[in-house]
Amino acid sequence: MPVVRGRETGPVEREGQRVVPIPARPRGILAVDIAGTLLGPDGQMGERTRRAVHAAGEAGWLVTLATGRRWESSKSVADDLGLEAPLIVFNGALIRDSVTGEILLYNPLPHTVVEPLVGALVARGLQPILYEDFEAGEFLLTGPAEFDNPAVTAWLANMPVRRLPYDELAQVGRATRILLEDSFERLQGIEVLAGELGLEYRTLFYAIERDDVQVAELLHPNGTKAAALAALAARYGLTMAEVVAVGDGHNDVEMLEEAGLGVAMGQAPPEVRRRAALTIGDHLDEGLAAFIEDKLLANAEFGMRNAE
Repeated sequence: MPVVRGRETGPVEREGQRVVPIPARPRGILAVDIAGTLLGPDGQMGERTRRAVHAAGEAGWLVTLATGRRWESSKSVADDLGLEAPLIVFNGALIRDSVTGEILLYNPLPHTVVEPLVGALVARGLQPILYEDFEAGEFLLTGPAEFDNPAVTAWLANMPVRRLPYDELAQVGRATRILLEDSFERLQGIEVLAGELGLEYRTLFYAIERDDVQVAELLHPNGTKAAALAALAARYGLTMAEVVAVGDGHNDVEMLEEAGLGVAMGQAPPEVRRRAALTIGDHLDEGLAAFIEDKLLANAEFGMRNAE
């Protein structure tokens, strides 16, 4: 496949800001998660990490973000970093160019899944939160507020949400993903709904730092960071063998397993670290920066196929 937008390696500035270079023929892809990987525990990016990411770009790596975040949130991090590249967001449901806005890959849940799934979730007493079809906007769509649980109420307090009667919610068409936030007990068995309903979708669970609260995301079967990375690699004439993926969460597991080198942050849960080939320092100590400096840039052999 043809190589997409690239530029010479070396320091580049745009309107006074240093930009991470995109090589015309990348030696490989460095894909990094945002929270817990690129950012520290305070949600800020360390200067050592910033310098290391730029150094990776200058050394011929195509650097991208691979995150569960929404587009606007991810784009703001990329802009702060000076990253002008295709970004993998919504846990792999979308790849969008951060400069041109071109959608390079999009795998939403189709209406044929959304409609019966919303009905089944509501019948279980759950409040489904739909991420609006990305091509229509970035609102969250959900049911009447009286059916919120306290966790949902708190989470939606400052979010751009539209409330709809459940019959209208089921008819919205496509959705980028559906999110549920409730107790572990009430979300138990959600993953088997696909088989019971004869539908195809992927269930991703998160445990969050609140008592007995869990998050479940329902995504397109190909809505994984690994699938998106494979598609992005192909655009640059690369394979997954030439991808280095770094992350710390359960939503990173597929890309850690399928990348040529899967790298887990030191604070990642044990079950995530077990799925990676390498565990590095934690985000408190800018473990990503140390990995780039001491491992990635020191290993001249990795990802050299397209660097010649």
